[in-house]
Amino acid sequence: MAVVLGLAWAVLPLQMSWVGLAAGLVVSAVTHAFFDRRWPVRWLLQHTGSPDFAELRAAGLNGMYLTDQALHQTALLVSALLITLV
Repeated sequence: MAVVLGLAWAVLPLQMSWVGLAAGLVVSAVTHAFFDRRWPVRWLLQHTGSPDFAELRAAGLNGMYLTDQALHQTALLVSALLITLV
């Protein structure tokens, strides 16, 4: 991720700072490590009224996987915003 960010910084006219880069990379690493533990994803689904979705494993769908990926995408969005706005 750092290599791609370095290339983007060199090629694209984006305003980025070292603080923003560090903040974005840290948020990405920490949130990914947290969500990959799986229990936070299950806890979130069980406490937001979606316990059945946590157990879904049918018709080619897996509720835990889909939620995990949505959380990862949200974390990447937050990271990108930090990188470009801080």
